[in-house]
Amino acid sequence: ASVSRSTPVMRFGSLDIDRDARTVLVAGQACELTSYQFDLLVAMAERAGRVLTRDQIMEAVRGRELEAFDRSIDVHIGRIRNAIEADSKDPKRILTVRGVGYVFAKQQD
Repeated sequence: ASVSRSTPVMRFGSLDIDRDARTVLVAGQACELTSYQFDLLVAMAERAGRVLTRDQIMEAVRGRELEAFDRSIDVHIGRIRNAIEADSKDPKRILTVRGVGYVFAKQQD
């Protein structure tokens, strides 16, 4: 996946994130995300393969009206997973790194 600023669409397997249109598609199906969740997803996708702490994730979306207070980042991640994962109980796209935070998987389906 080549991710550069000039490419509005980031593609990870069947997941498409369109920064310009602010849409997320999985296998061509639109996913329902709040704009905050979209920003979170983009922030993580731009750093695919890097383990991010909750603080780093929140830092990345700073300047947005913060709906996030520490643990509630987990709630947002959970909602994003519900939207983009085939099985949110066994996530393949956003992985939990115990004791650290999350990583957006570079290799997906």
